[in-house]
Amino acid sequence: MLLNTETKAPPRRKSCEACKIAKRRCDLAVPACSRCMQRNIPCMYPGRLPQSYSEIMDTTPIVDNYESFDDTTALYPSDADLMAAINIGPLHPVVVHSPFRYITILPPDQRVDLYEHYPPLNGFELAMPRTNPPKPLSGVFASRIQFAVDVLKDIPKMMVTETQAPWCHRQLYKNNMPKEMQDAFTCCSLYMTKNEINAPVLMSIFDSRINDLLSSSQPTKPLELLARIHALILYLIMRLFDGNTRSQPSSQCLFDVLETSVQSLLSCIHLPHPSETLELLPISMDPVMNFWNSWIFQESARRTVMMVFYFVSIHNFVQGRPAPVCDGKLGLELAWYQSAHLWNAQSAFDFAVAWTENLHFIVYNADFSGLLQDAKPDDVDLFGRMLLVTKIGIDETKAWFYSRGGSL
Repeated sequence: MLLNTETKAPPRRKSCEACKIAKRRCDLAVPACSRCMQRNIPCMYPGRLPQSYSEIMDTTPIVDNYESFDDTTALYPSDADLMAAINIGPLHPVVVHSPFRYITILPPDQRVDLYEHYPPLNGFELAMPRTNPPKPLSGVFASRIQFAVDVLKDIPKMMVTETQAPWCHRQLYKNNMPKEMQDAFTCCSLYMTKNEINAPVLMSIFDSRINDLLSSSQPTKPLELLARIHALILYLIMRLFDGNTRSQPSSQCLFDVLETSVQSLLSCIHLPHPSETLELLPISMDPVMNFWNSWIFQESARRTVMMVFYFVSIHNFVQGRPAPVCDGKLGLELAWYQSAHLWNAQSAFDFAVAWTENLHFIVYNADFSGLLQDAKPDDVDLFGRMLLVTKIGIDETKAWFYSRGGSL
């Protein structure tokens, strides 16, 4: 007898037992239909294992009626909530159009099951409840954070090829790189060569260097303390953007040590204020050299503190941890010099020229108003661009640069 090779359509999914007994239309939603959810009764489909209603409700919001569906949007973070974790100052008004106001929710008896021609799943453990779809990242969040994320992904390569980061001056470790930073620098070099074959070996080396850092006592010298913080930032960037889920849980202990180290560093930092009188540099180069060397450490430390709390705030939001009420300055007093000319100077002479001939702005407590009013595009370095995009958004930042003859 010849086998029938004619292709047959898969069987139509059947109603749950409760809707079948009540002779009511079943919307066939998984893991439980809307009718069973509203009545708080078990929902069992033919050929599927039953699942308790309490287990379903742990991951699915209760909807009493479809007319009140708008109230369920409160279960998801609003655009304001998304910005609360990363906002670094008062923002210009942003009009956000919620997609929910344009959606018409049909009652169950008018729905069309898009999956009716597919065979049922064998179990619930791999099924995502279609009644509780994940909310995508807010457009506001993406427009203000993606630029910084792209920069952070390139930091290991930047550190190796340029010996700098937006918060670490190129000359900071020119004459003396502490051992913890040397280890992190080496790991960055290895990270650039990572592939599927050598990944296990490299991750083992990373773990060994991280354990060495965590097991050592906290440095007391300011430069060594700053180097430890820079090393922790590099390890965290390589771990968080590596995609290796095995390393994700252990990253939290790095964040804890990072925050503790930054608190100690704060006592070594001088915070300039915009109202301070501009200091005139001496004519002799020896005092200028001393001032420049001090400025390199101080400015790197100021930017590092800002970067750490910025990084931690974003990480906490992504992990779903509750954020404190935002005070616009990440919970502490902050200030740094926003001048690409000063930051990019690679000699005491070039620094003195930039200090004398170019405007430089002190961004105090994340107030960019003076910079936005008077700065030129080439005044803003990469660190300032990261924070400016977070402050006003990617399109607004591009428009600001364009209006002054530059580009982001």
